[in-house]
Amino acid sequence: MALSPALAFGGLVLASAAPASAAVPPCAGTGGAMQIVGHTDDDLIFLSPDFMRDIQAKRCVQTVFTTAGEAGEGATYWRSLEAGIRASYAKMAGVADSWTTSDAGVPNRPLTMQTLNGAPNISVVFMRLPDGFPNGLGSAAYNSQSILKLWDGRLSSIRPVDNAATFTKSQFQTALNRLVANFKPTTFRTQDWTGNFNSPYDHSDHWATAKFAQLATRSYTGPHTSMAYDAYVIDEYPQNVTGSELTAKVDTFVRFADFDMYLCNSPGEGCPDSPYNEWLKRQYITAIEWVGNAAKSTGTTVSASSQKASAQSPEKARDGYFWGAPMDASREWVSAGEKAGSWIQYNFTPTRTINAVTLGDRPILSDQVTGGNLVFSDGSTVPVPALPNNGSGLTINFPAKTVSSVRFNITSVSGSTTNAGLAEFEAYLGTDNVAPVVTAAPVGGTYAAGQAITLTANETATIYYTTNGSTPTTASTKYTAPIILNGPLTLKYFAVDGANNSSAVVTQTYSTGPDVTKPIVTANPASGEYAAGTNITLTANEAAEIRYTKDGTDPLTAGLLYTAPITFTGPGPMTLKYFAKDTAGNTSDVATQTYTIPPDTTAPVITANPTGRALASGATITLSANETATIYYTTDGSTPTTTESATNLKYTAPLVMGSSTLTLKYIGVDAEGNTSAVGTQTYTVPAAGPPSTHDFSGDGRSDVLAADTAGNLYLYPGDGAGGLLPRQVALAAPAWSSITDTITPGDFNRDGKNDLLARAGDILYFYPGDGAGSFGARKQVSTGWTTMSQIFSPGDFSGDGIPDFIGRRSNGELRLYEGNGSGGQRSPYTVGWGWDVMNAIFSTGDFNGDGKGDVLARRTDTGALWLYPGNGSGGWLTWKQIATGWSTRTALAGPRDLDGDGKNDVLGRIGDTLWLYPGSGGGTLGNVPPISLGTGWQGMKVIA
Repeated sequence: MALSPALAFGGLVLASAAPASAAVPPCAGTGGAMQIVGHTDDDLIFLSPDFMRDIQAKRCVQTVFTTAGEAGEGATYWRSLEAGIRASYAKMAGVADSWTTSDAGVPNRPLTMQTLNGAPNISVVFMRLPDGFPNGLGSAAYNSQSILKLWDGRLSSIRPVDNAATFTKSQFQTALNRLVANFKPTTFRTQDWTGNFNSPYDHSDHWATAKFAQLATRSYTGPHTSMAYDAYVIDEYPQNVTGSELTAKVDTFVRFADFDMYLCNSPGEGCPDSPYNEWLKRQYITAIEWVGNAAKSTGTTVSASSQKASAQSPEKARDGYFWGAPMDASREWVSAGEKAGSWIQYNFTPTRTINAVTLGDRPILSDQVTGGNLVFSDGSTVPVPALPNNGSGLTINFPAKTVSSVRFNITSVSGSTTNAGLAEFEAYLGTDNVAPVVTAAPVGGTYAAGQAITLTANETATIYYTTNGSTPTTASTKYTAPIILNGPLTLKYFAVDGANNSSAVVTQTYSTGPDVTKPIVTANPASGEYAAGTNITLTANEAAEIRYTKDGTDPLTAGLLYTAPITFTGPGPMTLKYFAKDTAGNTSDVATQTYTIPPDTTAPVITANPTGRALASGATITLSANETATIYYTTDGSTPTTTESATNLKYTAPLVMGSSTLTLKYIGVDAEGNTSAVGTQTYTVPAAGPPSTHDFSGDGRSDVLAADTAGNLYLYPGDGAGGLLPRQVALAAPAWSSITDTITPGDFNRDGKNDLLARAGDILYFYPGDGAGSFGARKQVSTGWTTMSQIFSPGDFSGDGIPDFIGRRSNGELRLYEGNGSGGQRSPYTVGWGWDVMNAIFSTGDFNGDGKGDVLARRTDTGALWLYPGNGSGGWLTWKQIATGWSTRTALAGPRDLDGDGKNDVLGRIGDTLWLYPGSGGGTLGNVPPISLGTGWQGMKVIA
C-alpha cells in the first residue's frame, strides 16, 4: 500500500535461522493460491477477503512481496512491516507466530522463504526492493531506485534494501517466473496491470509489480486463473465487504498496524483510520486471464439442474470470481431451492483431457456443500469431500481423463442450506505431451571391466535398451538394474512415459581397458558477480577426488580436498582453480572461475539520533551510517562537503546540544566514493520548566527504573535526548524481590528529591530518594492493598501542590489517595467507576500540556489506549482514545519527559525491546517514530 508516513507516500520468531534444503512449500502443486504484491499490506487491504478465505480454509497459500514498502525509512521500519505480515498471517491461520526459513528455490539467488510452523501450507517471500513512492521516483535513502524505473528501463539494475545482490530486469523477471513455477498455483492474484498507474490513480509499485507478475503468470504453463485487483480508487465504488468477513479483515489489518508506526496514529480517528477504513470495506477485480482452464475453452458449454435467477446462472461458476452472497450474489450459481441431488456440468466439444478441478462453494455461511462426486462421460467417478464454507477453492486431482463431459453431483449439504450452488467450478487441461529424458552414467568411453552403467529417466517411465547395436523398441529388454561392462559395448536406449510419450533413441559406445577418460568438473555458479556468502559447488561427472584453491595458486600442488560447498566471502575477488582425479588416476584439466562482489554504487544513509526537535541543553546528538563511511557536518547553516575544514567538521563523537537553536547539516561518503544526500536537522532548546518529577539522579533529566526477578532495583539515567545511559544499582537484591508495584509520585515528602512508593503484598512502603540515584530506608505507609489490582501516580491530581497516588480496586472502583507532604497519605475517596475494563493504567504526569496531572489506560478488549485528562482538582475532563493496537505491549510506563523536548512521553515493552513513544505535548502521541531503548527488558518484572 505504502501511503505512510502520514499518507504522504506511498520481528521475527523463527524455528530455524539457517536456510534449509526445501525449495518450495510442502503443499506446492496441490492447487494453491499465490499472490505477488508490491507492499507489505497490499494483500491485507486490496486482495482480501479472497486470499484470507484461502488461509482460513487451510489452502496452500504463498505471497511474494516485491518491495520492502519502507517509504525510505530504513531497516528498522521494513523489518517491522515484515514482522507485521507474519503476525497477521498467523492470526488469520489461528496459530502461533512462529516461522521457519528455507531457500526459496531460485537458482543462483540467495532468496529465502518463510513458512508458518503451525500451518505449513502458508509461506511468504520478501524480495525487498526499495519503495518507489506513488510517482515512481524512489527515495534519497535508497538512491532514488524504484521497481517502476526497472520496468521502464530507467534503471539497468536495482539493489534490495537489505543490500542483497542487485537484480537486472531480466533477473528479477526470471526470479518471479521461477517462484511461480515452483509453487504451481491454480489461483494467482496480483495488482492492477491494466492502464497506467496515473490513470486512474494508483501507486507506481502496485502497477509495476503487476506488470512483472502478469508476465510471470503467463510464463507458467500449468493450468491456473490469474486475477488483477484494483487499489486506491476502490473507495469510490460501492461497499462489497460486509459482516463477519469485514470484521475479520479489519481485525487482521489492526494486527498488522501493531507493527507499523504510521498506521492508526491519527488522534480521534481510531483504527483503522482514513482512508484504510474505506479500502478495507471493498475488494474489486479489474482483469482476469485463464491458462489451461477447460471451462473457458472454445466449445465448452455449462448446464445445471436448475437456477434460482437469471443473474445466478451456471455461467457464473466460470467467471473467475470466487465470490457470491453477501459480497456479490451475481457472481455465483445458485440452484432453485435444490439441496442434495443438484448438479452442474461442463460439456466439451471436442473432447478435453483434464486431470483436476477446483470447486468454490458459495461464501454464504448458512449454505454449504458437504459432499459430492465428479462423474465423467467415460463412466468413471471421483469422490469430493466437503467444500470450504467460505468460498475458498478446493482442488481435486485425479489421473488424466479424455472426456466429453464432467458433472459435479452434490450428494449432501448442511442442515441450514436452502439453495445449493457454487461460486466457481474450474476444470484443468492435463495433456502430457512431453517426452521423458534418459541419462546414462557414465557416458560412453573407455572404462575398466566391471564398470556399472546406470540409466535413469527424469519422470516415471519404462526404459528399453539393446547392447548389440540394433535400434531398441518396446519389445526390447526393459531396464531394471545396472548394466555391467565386460567388453566392447554399443548401448542404445529410449523411454516411454505413462502418457505414451517416447524419447529419442540415444547411443553410447563403451570399451574396456585402462580408463584414460579425464573426469569433467562443473562449478555452480560459474564466474560472475555475486553477493558475499554465495556458496559454490563443484561436481564431477564420475567418481573422482576434487581439489581446489581460492587464491589463484596451482591446485595441482597446493589444492585443498573438496568436501563441502565453497563460500565466497569477499570483499575482494576470489579466483577459484580446481581439478579432479578419477579412480583410474586420470586428471582433468585445471579450470578457473573468478568471483567478484558487484560494484557498490549505493550511497550511504546517514541517520541523526534524535531527529530535529526541542532538545534540552547538554543532550547529545549522534550521527551514524548504515555502512562504513566518513561523516562530515556543519553547524553554521552551510552545506557540508567531503573535505574537512574549520567549519566543515569530520564527525568523531556525539555532538552536545548548547543553549540555543542548532541547525545541523551532514553528509557521508563511503569507501567507494558514494556520497549521501545532505541531511538537515534543526534542534531548539525548550523553555525552562520545573525539574523532572522522574529525575532520581539529580541531573535534571528524566530517568527509568526497573527491577529484575532477583530483587535488584536499577536506575537507567536518561541522556536528555530520548536515550538511556549505562544502568546503575539503585538498591541491591533482595530489596525489590517482594515488590510487585513501583509508583513514582515525584517529591512525596517535600524535601526537594524524588521518591518512590512500592507495594509488597498487603503493604505500601515509602522509599525516600537521596537525589543521587539511590533511596533511603523504607517505611510503611499503610496496609490493606491486596484489594487493589493496580496502583499508579499522576503526580499532584488534587491540586494542592502535593503528589498523590491512585489505586484501582478489583471491582473497578478508582480511589484517590492524596499525599500529606511528609511521606504519608490522607483518607482516600472515590474518583471513578468501571475501570475494571482496563488491563493497564499508568500516568506520565501532565500529558496534554494544561499543567494538570492526567491518566492513560489501555482497554482489555480492544487494546486501545485512552487519555483521561485531570481537571486539577481531583476530577476528570472529557476522555479520548489516542491510539490502537497496544495489546502487544507487556509493560507500560510514564517516564515524564525522557527526550528533553518539554513534552511528556510513554514507554512500552514489546517482546525484549523497550520503546519510547514521544508525546506531542497536546494530549496525543507525537507524529514521530518510536525510539528503541535497547533489548534485555523481558527479564524485568517492574518498569517505572
